Amino acid sequence: MKKLTRFILTTPLFLTISSVINAQSPPSGSSVFGTINPPAGVDKYNAASSGGIGLILFASNGIKIATTVAGVWVMLNFILAGWKYVVSSGDSKAHSEATTMMTNSVIGLAIIVGSYTIAAIFGLIFFGDATYILNPQLEGVGI
Repeated sequence: MKKLTRFILTTPLFLTISSVINAQSPPSGSSVFGTINPPAGVDKYNAASSGGIGLILFASNGIKIATTVAGVWVMLNFILAGWKYVVSSGDSKAHSEATTMMTNSVIGLAIIVGSYTIAAIFGLIFFGDATYILNPQLEGVGI
């Protein structure tokens, strides 16, 4: 308990002293943080968003890729479950495993469809367009 009390009492003093010692002003005409250059590959998203940061376009592409991968996984899982069901030939354990795999595949498909539905509802409520999140149309300032 004494250590905790000592820590609580000395921490503000240490932070105050260190901020006074390390306080420096940047040279005139320069930023405190300097220049931050975007990483390679980001310029494509910035150009596609008319000079913006391209975050919405990046997120939309991520959603499309994740949905495609999840859809392929559901299809393969459903095919494997069907194969296991056909090959089970009376084995109750294999039959129940196949049934569970098919049920999980249907649930996964429902989650994928539900996520698109929820994204469309949010897009409609917040942006007035159901396709705004899933298929953004970004416009820049015209000259």
